[in-house]
Amino acid sequence: MEKPKIAFIDDESRILRSLKMHFRQSYDVFTTTDANELMDYLSHNEVQVVVSDQRMPNKSGTEVLRDVREASPNTIRILLTGYADLNAVIDSVNEGEIYRYITKPWQNDELKKVVEKATEIAQQTQAVSHTLTEDTPAATQPLAKRNVLVLDDDEKIFEEIKDNFGSNYSVYWASTLEEASDLLSRKDFGVAIADVSLNGDDIAPAVYALKNIQPDLMVLILTEFRDAHLVIDLINKGQIYRCLPRPTNLSIMGISLERAFTQHELMRQQPVLAARHHVEEAPDVEGFDLSKKIKQFFKRLGWGRQKQQNPT
Repeated sequence: MEKPKIAFIDDESRILRSLKMHFRQSYDVFTTTDANELMDYLSHNEVQVVVSDQRMPNKSGTEVLRDVREASPNTIRILLTGYADLNAVIDSVNEGEIYRYITKPWQNDELKKVVEKATEIAQQTQAVSHTLTEDTPAATQPLAKRNVLVLDDDEKIFEEIKDNFGSNYSVYWASTLEEASDLLSRKDFGVAIADVSLNGDDIAPAVYALKNIQPDLMVLILTEFRDAHLVIDLINKGQIYRCLPRPTNLSIMGISLERAFTQHELMRQQPVLAARHHVEEAPDVEGFDLSKKIKQFFKRLGWGRQKQQNPT
């Protein structure tokens, strides 16, 4: 049986040798220090996973993974870096659409677990990814009403989004988690736009819960980008689709909304693609140190029932 193919790119040969040693038993491993060499390999091989270092002499990891995404959309992309550089983190999700962001020094067991899951997803979605992309004509036709949920305690943000994009989308506003859970229980949303803070509460756990319950919900985070580690968690645990600047750049917002809905509708047509937005299981409501508001949000979304219906 042919082994799945994975590729590592790093400017340190020592690290590449170590990675190859750890993965060669189960994978056909390609290693390189050269981005052009990697792209050539991708053009001749069906590669399931590419893991790239961020800081390299001629090209950043986010640039490499952006090129990988364009050349080989089915390849799952992982960024491996020793620096929680905020701009790199944001670029990795906005341009590279990465699956996971792993910091050095990594734990071998953790990296293997992530790569195994990424490989499984790439193999599972390979046939669909080759025949259905964001440019597929059928995917450009909305399957249902394009509803946008704005989750923000600043009404001006909602009004700005509604005024500029209300002709193309139905825009709803929730200023609290209670309002959000009520809207989510009554309407079908394809995209949610949320700040990382809502009335002083960190809503990242709510994003994790939402993505567990509805993997095809595209989440756009609207933030001032102050905490790189928070964005990393939102990538790894919430599979956010984009990080957008605050104050709002309307041009970027318009492009992001259209692409997010296209991706959402692709997953509705081909549910297997939701696997590419796999997130870690949300924490148990009672056993996790969450604020009362977040726990109530979990419960109102039926998280406990969801776990019972879909045991792992």
